[in-house]
Amino acid sequence: MNNAIHSCRMAILLVLVLGVATFARATVGQPGTLDTTFGVGGIAITPVGAATDGAAAMVLQPDGKVLIAGTCFNGLNNDFCALRYGVDGVLDHSFGSGGKVITAIGTGDDFATAIVLQPDGKVVLAGYCSGVTNFDFCALRYTAVGTPDMTFGNAGMVISQVGSGNDYAHAVALQSDGKVLLAGNCAGATNDDFCVLRYTSSGGLDSFFGTNGIVISQIGSGSDQANALALQPDGKVLLAGYCQVGLSTDFCASRYDGAGALDASFGGAGKVITAIGGGDDFASSIALQTDGKILLAGRCYNGLNNDFCALRYSPSGSPDPTFGVSGKVITPVGNSNDDAAAMTLQPDGKVLLAGSCGSFCALRYNPDGSVDTSFGSSGKVITPVGSSSSDAFALALQPDGTVLLAGSCVGASNLDFCAIRYDGGPFTIKTCSLDIDGDGRVLATTDMLVGFRVALGLSGNAVTNGIGFPAAAKRYTWSLIRGFLVTQCGMLLVQ
Repeated sequence: MNNAIHSCRMAILLVLVLGVATFARATVGQPGTLDTTFGVGGIAITPVGAATDGAAAMVLQPDGKVLIAGTCFNGLNNDFCALRYGVDGVLDHSFGSGGKVITAIGTGDDFATAIVLQPDGKVVLAGYCSGVTNFDFCALRYTAVGTPDMTFGNAGMVISQVGSGNDYAHAVALQSDGKVLLAGNCAGATNDDFCVLRYTSSGGLDSFFGTNGIVISQIGSGSDQANALALQPDGKVLLAGYCQVGLSTDFCASRYDGAGALDASFGGAGKVITAIGGGDDFASSIALQTDGKILLAGRCYNGLNNDFCALRYSPSGSPDPTFGVSGKVITPVGNSNDDAAAMTLQPDGKVLLAGSCGSFCALRYNPDGSVDTSFGSSGKVITPVGSSSSDAFALALQPDGTVLLAGSCVGASNLDFCAIRYDGGPFTIKTCSLDIDGDGRVLATTDMLVGFRVALGLSGNAVTNGIGFPAAAKRYTWSLIRGFLVTQCGMLLVQ
């Protein structure tokens, strides 16, 4: 058995050493300059509905296409909507109708706030929809071509009452077994609380999670709102947002085990609350490092206005003193109020924040929380988009280091979907890793076995059959694994 494992390790090491070149578009611009190969001069603006369109979330496909989701006005009320761009920022007409799709969920207003891509190309949008009497959690699954997936919920849609009043879902995540997690804030006994529910792959509430698929947790002493959701490699679930403590709000997070019970090893009884600035602090995004550390980002009050801010916790939920000052950083970007709505981690450990400061704006930190002055102007970039003020709400990093921001801007007459792309690289380290399934660990029974099968020339289901991928695995189908090995490890795979 030991010889077999040793052979497996040697085979995968050989495969990866032979293909260390990283797939990349030749980035010739200073990091933070507009990538003129995208849209028109680096900017794409697209009307979707009949009037106001509000983009809220974005995800990249393995083929480089860009999916943006949000809320669009249909002439009477608001519906879920999405569009798909090609790698060049031009609408992909193979999706929906001319690259766009609008779908009514509830009986009134529906607001899509999050998006996730399945390995089979299907797309899940999540948010909140008008239910019988209040707003409820809701989700919609499209096929890869933008039609409602009839195998999910009721004609591709699900609406679930979670609390006793209005329920607002702000985040979505996908487990490797196809189960779907939604998180947000729900009416608890006295105030809004953190809440999360889990659907099966077919859209039914998962009875093995919480109480009939639902978990509601009071975090602070007042109202709490979960805005972000992340899955750890061990299957634990992290929620992040802001919680009321006295008269102000602070960053806060909670962690649950795979069954929905609060994890007592995190913070105090599964919860942690941390003040950042001198007033109200609002966390809107979360990111997990490969070493288990946890980053939260959002906006914090500096005494006069709001700035970009971030906080890093250790895996146990205590502020990490190696990041910023006592685990915290606050950075002004524009001249007035700044709001970091999204965050992502680069393979070299740098931290990208994006959001609004009257225009689209982004900021990059080094791994220790210091501002990365190689990005934009002293670590910051501000780009007016459209004919008036614009707001970025989503951020994505492409394998070649380019940085995509998506949000809303004023087009010809109304708010439209818009996206911009910056040069961001090249990275200082390779993105290729022995962690082939992307769960943050390197295991003989998953990563090494996959590599060994690839080294033997196998492809398709022959690579993944019989392997029990963990819940936090990001790559667990041949399509995803092949994409990683080709684009990130430079491997030449014909099939």
